Amino acid sequence: MNNQGWIGSWNELANVLRCFHCDTNEEGKFKVDGNITSFLGRGDEFVVGENAVYYVDGKPRNLVAALQQTSHGLKCSVIG
Repeated sequence: MNNQGWIGSWNELANVLRCFHCDTNEEGKFKVDGNITSFLGRGDEFVVGENAVYYVDGKPRNLVAALQQTSHGLKCSVIG
């Protein structure tokens, strides 16, 4: 692991999940796992760690890799 990560707004994160066709549950929430944390607990910005995944047709895909393919947010190192 090399501590690759991403930081950006909820709107940017949600837009990428929609564009990459992330699965949703019955309530419409995105199906994701791993380190995805609200920065300072405010819910405005999110930090995504390199182990985070989103699901497409039930198969996990690396979320940071998807996020870094866009112009949204910033690449960052995530430690911890």
